[in-house]
Amino acid sequence: MAPKCNRRERSRMTDSIPVAGTKQRGKSANKQTKFVVGGLIVVLVIGYLIFTSIQGSTAPYLTVTELQSKGSSIYERNVRVTGMIQGESIDWNAQDLLLKFEIADGGSRLPVVYKGLRPDMFQDGAQAVVEGRYTEGGTFEAHNLVLKCPSKYEEAATATAQP
Repeated sequence: MAPKCNRRERSRMTDSIPVAGTKQRGKSANKQTKFVVGGLIVVLVIGYLIFTSIQGSTAPYLTVTELQSKGSSIYERNVRVTGMIQGESIDWNAQDLLLKFEIADGGSRLPVVYKGLRPDMFQDGAQAVVEGRYTEGGTFEAHNLVLKCPSKYEEAATATAQP
């Protein structure tokens, strides 16, 4: 004869018996939802980081004339400017690593202040690309200075092309 159980014991026993697909389905759906939400958050964070890094690293490439024609709309924005170094304007302070000079294209001149090492090829007439910000005072504060090297092939081609 089977032992008799009261109602309370019977309900405890039935609570612990898993019914096919009830609680298990709820747990797996909950885990799946957490996984999807977590994955979506990771994708959004990575997308945001890529967007902000691209936006911060892309700077418009302008000539001196183009920069000055934009006026106050370009103040304090990160830009790249190209021009020829004007030799008479070069002021190098080796102790403070402060380089002041002007670049020009055609008739427009732009005073530049750069804090850092003076490049070896820095000289009058060299083509420079400065990256930084244009201030309201009309001075360009560069945080990056790159010199374009003249091509040996261009010189050779023009020398041989002349009769």
